[in-house]
Amino acid sequence: MRKKFLAAILVLGIFTLHTPSSFAAYPRVSLPVPQTAKFDQGSATLVPPTSNSSGAWSVEITDPTIATAKGLVVTILKSGTTGVTYTQAASGTFSSVSRVSRFTVEKGIPTVGTFAPITATLLSRTIKLTAPTSTSTAPWSYRSSDSKIATISSNNATFLDAGTITITAIQSASSNWEGTEVSTTLRVTSLPRILGTFTNIMIAKDSVLSLNLIEPTSSSPGAWTFTIANSSIASLYGKVLTPLNIGTTTITAFQAASGGFGSSTLKMTLTILGATATVGDFKDVTYVMSSTSSNTLSIFAPTSNSPGTWSFSSSDTSVGTISVALGNVGNIRVFKPGNTTITASQAVSGNYGATTATLILTVSGNPTYSAIQDLQKVVGDGEQTVLPPTSTSAGAWTYTSSDPEIVAISGSKLIFGNAGSATITMTQAASEFWLSGTLTFKVNVLGTTPTVGALPPVSVEVDQTLLAIPNPPSSSTGKWVYTITDPTIAKVVNNTIVGVSVGSTTIIATQSPGGKYGQSNSVQSIITVVPATIKATPTPTPKASATPKPKATPSTSTTSKPVVKVKVKKKKKVIRIAVTGSIVKVKINGKKGKLGKNKVKSGPNTVVVRVGSTIIFNKTYRIP
Repeated sequence: MRKKFLAAILVLGIFTLHTPSSFAAYPRVSLPVPQTAKFDQGSATLVPPTSNSSGAWSVEITDPTIATAKGLVVTILKSGTTGVTYTQAASGTFSSVSRVSRFTVEKGIPTVGTFAPITATLLSRTIKLTAPTSTSTAPWSYRSSDSKIATISSNNATFLDAGTITITAIQSASSNWEGTEVSTTLRVTSLPRILGTFTNIMIAKDSVLSLNLIEPTSSSPGAWTFTIANSSIASLYGKVLTPLNIGTTTITAFQAASGGFGSSTLKMTLTILGATATVGDFKDVTYVMSSTSSNTLSIFAPTSNSPGTWSFSSSDTSVGTISVALGNVGNIRVFKPGNTTITASQAVSGNYGATTATLILTVSGNPTYSAIQDLQKVVGDGEQTVLPPTSTSAGAWTYTSSDPEIVAISGSKLIFGNAGSATITMTQAASEFWLSGTLTFKVNVLGTTPTVGALPPVSVEVDQTLLAIPNPPSSSTGKWVYTITDPTIAKVVNNTIVGVSVGSTTIIATQSPGGKYGQSNSVQSIITVVPATIKATPTPTPKASATPKPKATPSTSTTSKPVVKVKVKKKKKVIRIAVTGSIVKVKINGKKGKLGKNKVKSGPNTVVVRVGSTIIFNKTYRIP
């Protein structure tokens, strides 16, 4: 019916807008906007449509039970929605005009007074709750946050235990007001009580079949009840406690509220112990890291008479971690030098309790260094400090020289002396988790070139060894070293000259560094190898013959060819050599032999016989 009425007014307004007057024009008027107000506002000023007429606006409320109007000001009476007719009075050349819209009054939010905190004694048992003041007249209800402390029926609170809870007052919604809530605290106090202790219990699993719990002493007469947190450790029926398995759990003793005394709760720890396992050694381990290995090692759990499983852990995983643990073997992966504690933990099993063993894993490493460049100095250069390279180790450094006459050491300073080469060894001492390390470099000290005179000519016989030759004069004391241009004529053996065959060649002498002098310039001369001196064999003096007529004896010529006879006894590995007609030299396999019996080895044996530099016999005999 209200909708039909609003529609009739809207049609009437439109009809009025389009019905021309014989003496005035209609103003241009916008459509009015529906407006809303809250019930608790009391009044509201409505905003009319816009218009090009200056005529005054007035408002007519369709449902005067919701609001009444005076001009554009409405007085709110209740919540709801009503039609509103905006009418603009005629003004000047413009006639009067009307528009219809809607005005809604929403429910208000009540203003609630203070809900003061409440304190009562458990002994008082009940209290009547008083609702706070409110601009709404709707009824109140109440809610308790903990029904174990207090229950609420209507506006009466009944106390069951001491404690502090929240009481919420709830005002229901009405036709003009929204519902609302407000809370306060209810503190229910207990009579002063004195409680005894609830002592922890620690027993062995098989020490007792069961035991009775003792109620703690209390000034309250309330009944005690007991509960256990983990019934797999022990069973609890009333006060009877029966151990079942090794472990730890909590037992709670609860005393109910009674006679003005509030409830009480006490807790204690129950520990069921197993037999202590007998565990073997778990010895400390030292490991040296290497850049060429995987840096893993295995450790074995100690022996134990418990069958419980083992697990492993590391106290410092930056040093080493347990990467795999299988059975009683743990594989450790190490990362850097240092110490870490490895803990082997054995789980509870049967009648045996858990146990642990620890060892210290010490990881050592070899420090690495960057190379130090070799040095080249000159005799007379000043001392030079050589700093050690950077190192992860803090060990002290020491220096040593392979030849202090060439390079002497003072701390980290090198002091250069005579010419030559020396190797400097830098050693870093072991430090904490780092092993000792070394590195070396060479120092070549160049000396002054000595002044050297001429090398006199040298002469030597075939197979003769000259242990010393007249060296050139020199300002240096360095050792002379020789070389021969043609080693088929003469050769150098251990820096001595040996004649090989008749002839001449060049000998070169070079003086090694000595003292402040470096290597000399080379000097050379001629070395001549002459035949070996042949010693004559004495001829026996002939005895006088009784025959008056001596017979002619053939003379022996010194130019007759020598005769060489060789007999070989293969089984005895003997070569027997006989020579007639000349003085000879014998060599077997390049080594000096002799006339007569020569003991030889299995294999090829070459016999060479010389007269001077001439080979008169050369043959190889194979000895089995």
